[in-house]
Amino acid sequence: MKKTFVLLSICLLFGMKAHGQFSFGVAPGLSTNSSYFGYKAGKFVPYIGFQYANISFSTKETGEEFDYDLYEVVSYSDELNFDASLLVPNIGIKYFAVEQNNLKAFINLSIAKPFVRGKLDFNGEEADELSDALKDLNLMAGELGVGVEYFLDDNFSVGGEFGIRYIGGKYNTEYTDTFYNDDTSTYQETEIETTYKLSSNPTYSKISLNFYFGAKE
Repeated sequence: MKKTFVLLSICLLFGMKAHGQFSFGVAPGLSTNSSYFGYKAGKFVPYIGFQYANISFSTKETGEEFDYDLYEVVSYSDELNFDASLLVPNIGIKYFAVEQNNLKAFINLSIAKPFVRGKLDFNGEEADELSDALKDLNLMAGELGVGVEYFLDDNFSVGGEFGIRYIGGKYNTEYTDTFYNDDTSTYQETEIETTYKLSSNPTYSKISLNFYFGAKE
């Protein structure tokens, strides 16, 4: 991670000396949409980006039931609310490997740190276990792709990209349990730790609209 930040910083410094262009782009894909802001320095475009997604749902049940404390039929209402968000900041670098007239082929590499946040409440009482579990979820992601940009002029291009995406996560739980020790005929406490790991490598494809501000290098 530190080496990548250093590389992007070096590319950015060289770009400023070369009178590069600031760049901005949006990329609607088959999964999530993204945007980026970068600096074009020759054949290199170091950039930062951001993706966001949100999902929420709620249910409400009303009716009547028998209350054994009051010993009569009463009305009841149960309401469940769930809300979760996915935030994915990322850094990356694009390299234009082949340039021919207005058509430029590139290689794109980026790494990201997804954050998942959410809450669940039932009848106004929040389930803290879910919020705490999502905060402890450790995720990493990255993309490696190849694509082409067609420059309509010096400040605007339309591109397409295809590549492979890595998504990996780890989650740890710890709790105290007891077991019966036959040697001492006593119950003994023990710390139980469980580690969950998950990884996925789907391919992706996206188109992009890219804007370059400033004079051409």
